[in-house]
Amino acid sequence: MAEASWTNKDKDAVVEKAKTNRLKFIIGGVVLFGAIIFLIVNAMSGNTQLYKTVDEFYSDQARLTGRDLRVAGWVLGDSIEYTQIDANNSRLEFDVVDDINNPGQRMHIVALNEPMPDLLQDRAQALVEGRAEPNGVFMANPGGLMLKCPTKYEEMGEEHPGA
Repeated sequence: MAEASWTNKDKDAVVEKAKTNRLKFIIGGVVLFGAIIFLIVNAMSGNTQLYKTVDEFYSDQARLTGRDLRVAGWVLGDSIEYTQIDANNSRLEFDVVDDINNPGQRMHIVALNEPMPDLLQDRAQALVEGRAEPNGVFMANPGGLMLKCPTKYEEMGEEHPGA
């Protein structure tokens, strides 16, 4: 029978190769960890939507202009204007304030190509998603207008028929 034996002529080569693999693994792990942290930070800062009142918006208008926001306020009924431009295009405009009894700063809201909401009336609470333009107009996102009718949620009193 033939005898086979294995000999390691260069004993240091095996040790050096193990160090190289370990270093590659560590560098790969650091790069992967850095990429995950970058993606998390980027996703959180880019997709956040700030919730502001009208006065809060105007106190920090320079920083908030152009950002995706939600603005809450009370609708002023005398400012509601709905224009049907043609069969497919419309323009809805109204103003919101923080305090209906003491209206201070008004924010002008413009919603394009939205139907006239039934709940859009004087003293309705509005929550509008969109962006403020540099000219001071707040452009609502498509479907970004949410309203709450003030009389629909009042407690039933003597004036309601089912009371």
